[in-house]
Amino acid sequence: MKIVILCCIAGVAGSFVGNGTGVAIIARGFAAAGPHSAWYASRGAGIASYLFLWLGLVGGLLMSSAWFDGFVSRARLLAFHQSATIAGVLLGLGHGLVLTQDPWVHFSLTDVLVPFDSYYKPMLTGIGTLSLYLAAVVSISFWFRKQMGMKAWRYLHYSSVLAFAGAFWHGMSMGTDSHSRWLMTLYLATTLAIVFGVMLRITYRRAAVKRSTVPIRTEAQAA
Repeated sequence: MKIVILCCIAGVAGSFVGNGTGVAIIARGFAAAGPHSAWYASRGAGIASYLFLWLGLVGGLLMSSAWFDGFVSRARLLAFHQSATIAGVLLGLGHGLVLTQDPWVHFSLTDVLVPFDSYYKPMLTGIGTLSLYLAAVVSISFWFRKQMGMKAWRYLHYSSVLAFAGAFWHGMSMGTDSHSRWLMTLYLATTLAIVFGVMLRITYRRAAVKRSTVPIRTEAQAA
Protein backbone atom coordinates (compact mmCIF):
# COMPACT_ATOMS: atom_id res chain seq x y z
CA MET A 1 0.00 0.00 0.00
CA LYS A 2 2.86 2.39 0.80
CA ILE A 3 4.45 1.73 -2.59
CA VAL A 4 1.15 2.45 -4.33
CA ILE A 5 0.76 5.78 -2.49
CA LEU A 6 4.33 6.84 -3.32
CA CYS A 7 3.86 5.88 -6.99
CA CYS A 8 0.62 7.87 -7.17
CA ILE A 9 2.29 10.96 -5.68
CA ALA A 10 5.22 10.63 -8.07
CA GLY A 11 2.87 10.15 -11.01
CA VAL A 12 0.77 13.21 -10.21
CA ALA A 13 3.86 15.36 -9.66
CA GLY A 14 5.44 14.10 -12.88
CA SER A 15 2.32 14.78 -14.90
CA PHE A 16 1.96 18.24 -13.39
CA VAL A 17 5.51 19.20 -14.31
CA GLY A 18 5.88 17.17 -17.46
CA ASN A 19 2.88 18.51 -19.35
CA GLY A 20 3.95 22.10 -18.73
CA THR A 21 0.98 23.05 -16.56
CA GLY A 22 2.98 23.51 -13.37
CA VAL A 23 5.80 25.32 -15.15
CA ALA A 24 3.37 27.74 -16.84
CA ILE A 25 1.64 28.58 -13.55
CA ILE A 26 4.96 29.17 -11.79
CA ALA A 27 6.29 31.27 -14.66
CA ARG A 28 3.26 33.57 -14.68
CA GLY A 29 3.53 34.06 -10.93
CA PHE A 30 7.20 35.03 -10.97
CA ALA A 31 6.79 37.27 -14.01
CA ALA A 32 4.16 39.25 -12.15
CA ALA A 33 6.29 39.51 -9.00
CA GLY A 34 9.38 41.01 -10.65
CA PRO A 35 12.53 40.05 -12.56
CA HIS A 36 14.49 38.82 -9.53
CA SER A 37 11.64 37.12 -7.67
CA ALA A 38 12.59 33.61 -8.84
CA TRP A 39 16.14 34.03 -7.56
CA TYR A 40 14.96 35.28 -4.16
CA ALA A 41 12.43 32.46 -3.89
CA SER A 42 15.04 29.86 -4.86
CA ARG A 43 17.60 31.22 -2.40
CA GLY A 44 15.04 31.30 0.40
CA ALA A 45 13.93 27.75 -0.36
CA GLY A 46 17.55 26.60 -0.45
CA ILE A 47 18.37 28.04 2.96
CA ALA A 48 15.12 26.67 4.41
CA SER A 49 15.89 23.26 2.91
CA TYR A 50 19.33 23.29 4.52
CA LEU A 51 17.85 24.19 7.91
CA PHE A 52 15.18 21.48 7.76
CA LEU A 53 17.74 18.85 6.73
CA TRP A 54 19.84 20.00 9.68
CA LEU A 55 16.89 19.74 12.06
CA GLY A 56 16.08 16.28 10.76
CA LEU A 57 19.66 15.12 11.26
CA VAL A 58 19.84 16.60 14.75
CA GLY A 59 16.56 14.88 15.66
CA GLY A 60 17.87 11.56 14.39
CA LEU A 61 21.14 11.88 16.30
CA LEU A 62 19.38 12.75 19.54
CA MET A 63 16.97 9.87 19.12
CA SER A 64 19.62 7.26 18.33
CA SER A 65 21.94 8.39 21.11
CA ALA A 66 19.16 8.09 23.74
CA TRP A 67 20.44 11.34 25.25
CA PHE A 68 16.94 12.82 25.52
CA ASP A 69 15.28 9.71 26.93
CA GLY A 70 13.12 10.76 29.84
CA PHE A 71 12.73 14.31 28.50
CA VAL A 72 11.20 13.77 25.05
CA SER A 73 9.69 10.50 23.92
CA ARG A 74 11.38 8.68 21.07
CA ALA A 75 8.10 8.61 19.17
CA ARG A 76 8.00 12.42 19.12
CA LEU A 77 11.65 12.66 18.14
CA LEU A 78 11.03 10.16 15.34
CA ALA A 79 8.05 12.18 14.06
CA PHE A 80 10.11 15.37 14.22
CA HIS A 81 13.06 13.67 12.48
CA GLN A 82 10.88 12.35 9.65
CA SER A 83 8.85 15.51 9.13
CA ALA A 84 11.88 17.81 9.09
CA THR A 85 13.78 15.63 6.62
CA ILE A 86 10.83 15.34 4.24
CA ALA A 87 10.27 19.11 4.42
CA GLY A 88 13.97 19.64 3.64
CA VAL A 89 13.74 17.40 0.56
CA LEU A 90 10.63 19.13 -0.77
CA LEU A 91 12.10 22.58 -0.21
CA GLY A 92 15.33 21.47 -1.88
CA LEU A 93 13.39 20.29 -4.92
CA GLY A 94 11.57 23.61 -5.00
CA HIS A 95 14.89 25.43 -4.70
CA GLY A 96 16.10 23.82 -7.92
CA LEU A 97 12.89 23.94 -9.92
CA VAL A 98 12.26 27.62 -9.21
CA LEU A 99 15.64 28.45 -10.77
CA THR A 100 14.31 27.31 -14.14
CA GLN A 101 12.13 30.43 -14.08
CA ASP A 102 14.97 32.85 -13.38
CA PRO A 103 15.59 34.90 -16.56
CA TRP A 104 19.20 35.58 -15.54
CA VAL A 105 20.65 32.08 -15.02
CA HIS A 106 18.70 30.22 -17.73
CA PHE A 107 18.71 26.87 -15.93
CA SER A 108 16.81 24.06 -17.64
CA LEU A 109 15.28 21.02 -15.94
CA THR A 110 18.29 19.02 -17.08
CA ASP A 111 20.66 21.50 -15.42
CA VAL A 112 18.75 21.12 -12.17
CA LEU A 113 17.81 17.43 -12.11
CA VAL A 114 20.75 15.68 -13.81
CA PRO A 115 23.89 15.63 -11.63
CA PHE A 116 26.97 17.35 -13.10
CA ASP A 117 25.15 18.25 -16.35
CA SER A 118 24.71 21.94 -15.56
CA TYR A 119 26.44 24.54 -17.71
CA TYR A 120 27.17 26.60 -14.58
CA LYS A 121 29.60 25.16 -12.00
CA PRO A 122 28.64 21.57 -12.83
CA MET A 123 30.58 20.03 -9.93
CA LEU A 124 28.98 22.18 -7.23
CA THR A 125 25.54 21.96 -8.82
CA GLY A 126 25.89 18.18 -9.08
CA ILE A 127 26.83 17.91 -5.42
CA GLY A 128 23.63 19.74 -4.53
CA THR A 129 21.54 17.48 -6.77
CA LEU A 130 23.09 14.28 -5.42
CA SER A 131 22.63 15.50 -1.84
CA LEU A 132 18.95 16.07 -2.56
CA TYR A 133 18.53 12.61 -4.07
CA LEU A 134 20.37 10.96 -1.18
CA ALA A 135 18.22 12.78 1.38
CA ALA A 136 15.11 11.71 -0.57
CA VAL A 137 16.20 8.05 -0.54
CA VAL A 138 16.83 8.22 3.21
CA SER A 139 13.41 9.81 3.72
CA ILE A 140 11.61 7.15 1.68
CA SER A 141 13.43 4.40 3.57
CA PHE A 142 11.42 5.36 6.67
CA TRP A 143 8.57 3.24 5.30
CA PHE A 144 10.67 0.28 4.13
CA ARG A 145 12.73 -0.50 7.19
CA LYS A 146 11.32 -4.00 7.64
CA GLN A 147 11.77 -4.89 3.98
CA MET A 148 15.37 -3.65 3.93
CA GLY A 149 16.42 -5.17 7.22
CA MET A 150 17.70 -3.21 10.18
CA LYS A 151 21.39 -3.49 9.31
CA ALA A 152 21.04 -2.22 5.72
CA TRP A 153 18.57 0.45 6.81
CA ARG A 154 20.92 1.67 9.54
CA TYR A 155 23.87 1.97 7.15
CA LEU A 156 21.70 3.84 4.64
CA HIS A 157 20.60 6.17 7.41
CA TYR A 158 24.21 6.99 8.26
CA SER A 159 24.52 8.47 4.77
CA SER A 160 22.22 11.31 5.83
CA VAL A 161 25.37 12.93 7.24
CA LEU A 162 26.82 12.91 3.71
CA ALA A 163 23.61 14.44 2.35
CA PHE A 164 23.83 17.25 4.89
CA ALA A 165 27.54 17.79 4.19
CA GLY A 166 26.83 17.99 0.45
CA ALA A 167 24.01 20.49 1.00
CA PHE A 168 26.30 22.56 3.22
CA TRP A 169 29.11 22.62 0.65
CA HIS A 170 26.72 23.34 -2.22
CA GLY A 171 25.07 26.24 -0.44
CA MET A 172 28.24 27.76 0.95
CA SER A 173 30.13 27.54 -2.35
CA MET A 174 27.41 28.63 -4.78
CA GLY A 175 25.30 31.13 -2.90
CA THR A 176 26.07 34.70 -3.87
CA ASP A 177 25.42 35.82 -0.27
CA SER A 178 27.07 32.84 1.43
CA HIS A 179 29.91 34.94 2.80
CA SER A 180 27.62 37.42 4.52
CA ARG A 181 28.10 37.51 8.27
CA TRP A 182 24.69 36.18 9.24
CA LEU A 183 24.85 33.26 6.84
CA MET A 184 28.40 32.31 7.77
CA THR A 185 27.29 32.34 11.42
CA LEU A 186 24.38 30.07 10.51
CA TYR A 187 26.63 27.63 8.66
CA LEU A 188 29.16 27.60 11.50
CA ALA A 189 26.56 27.07 14.24
CA THR A 190 24.73 24.26 12.42
CA THR A 191 27.96 22.49 11.49
CA LEU A 192 29.28 22.60 15.05
CA ALA A 193 25.95 21.26 16.29
CA ILE A 194 26.19 18.30 13.90
CA VAL A 195 29.80 17.60 14.95
CA PHE A 196 28.69 17.67 18.58
CA GLY A 197 25.74 15.39 17.80
CA VAL A 198 27.89 12.86 15.95
CA MET A 199 30.43 12.78 18.79
CA LEU A 200 27.59 12.37 21.27
CA ARG A 201 26.17 9.52 19.21
CA ILE A 202 29.55 7.76 19.15
CA THR A 203 30.52 8.23 22.81
CA TYR A 204 27.29 8.46 24.85
CA ARG A 205 25.96 5.32 26.41
CA ARG A 206 22.85 5.28 28.56
CA ALA A 207 23.49 3.91 32.02
CA ALA A 208 22.15 0.41 32.45
CA VAL A 209 19.26 0.02 34.87
CA LYS A 210 20.40 -1.96 37.92
CA ARG A 211 18.12 -4.77 38.90
CA SER A 212 17.37 -5.53 42.49
CA THR A 213 19.56 -8.29 43.98
CA VAL A 214 17.36 -8.84 47.06
CA PRO A 215 16.26 -12.49 47.01
CA ILE A 216 12.57 -13.17 46.86
CA ARG A 217 11.39 -15.31 49.75
CA THR A 218 9.00 -18.11 49.03
CA GLU A 219 5.96 -18.88 51.20
CA ALA A 220 7.74 -21.94 52.62
CA GLN A 221 10.77 -19.86 53.65
CA ALA A 222 8.53 -17.21 55.13
CA ALA A 223 6.78 -19.82 57.26
